[in-house]
Amino acid sequence: MKRMVLLVVLASVAVTVMSSEDDAIVREVLNRLYDGYDRTNACWVARSADDPGRADCLKIDRVDRVEADTGPRLYVLLTGRAFDPRTGENIDSHVTRGLVGALVIGFGPDGVELIAGEPRLSSGGWGGAPTDWRLIKLAPSDYWGWVNRDGFLGQGVLVESYSILAPHGRRIRDLGPIHAAWNNVGACGEGGEICPVTDIESTLEVDSINIGATVFPLRITLTGQFEGRQLTPKIWNIPFDQTSWSYVEPDDWPLADLED
Repeated sequence: MKRMVLLVVLASVAVTVMSSEDDAIVREVLNRLYDGYDRTNACWVARSADDPGRADCLKIDRVDRVEADTGPRLYVLLTGRAFDPRTGENIDSHVTRGLVGALVIGFGPDGVELIAGEPRLSSGGWGGAPTDWRLIKLAPSDYWGWVNRDGFLGQGVLVESYSILAPHGRRIRDLGPIHAAWNNVGACGEGGEICPVTDIESTLEVDSINIGATVFPLRITLTGQFEGRQLTPKIWNIPFDQTSWSYVEPDDWPLADLED
């Protein structure tokens, strides 16, 4: 279901694979944040505070070491699947969301410190969170985040959105969501036998040429067809709003109108 095309221009900051020492640091931080390590399933367990029948099994999706001007940082992204801790069975109903853990680990004068983090972010569906996140540079300064794309299929209509997770103070928040794709092929048939097909796709690019911005804007290219008619590819500029600390879709954003 997930079809992500992402074009990113990175600055000269070095992003490297973590060392064995970094691996030990990450595991120590995760052991402190979560409710234990499940050796059988090789994951960290996050128990629900209000539902004894819900926990999540979180695994590392990616770890990146960024050698930034302010010092080295470890960007850690985990994704989890819901399960019942009383039976060990997965919870995979369509209304059950998965969990994402997003952490930025730094190295201060007193040793390892958590610069920003959100161990439990609801994400995805059918009990699982989307995987294969990407780390991107979001500003001229040392401001990085993760991007992914996910959605749902209902009654033959597929709707997808971009999520962009990044620090905001000491926490991590979604700077979107931003509509990414919409199609009714499942309802109309690939050839439009039942109804005119709308199938709109997108590619996302961080507009890093705008070096005076606090946070880079985005450029999203829409392609595909609308009600059976081929669309001319068009680039849309998605500005960043500092007041809400989020990306704001234009008022005439076509994908938002389709979902409504």
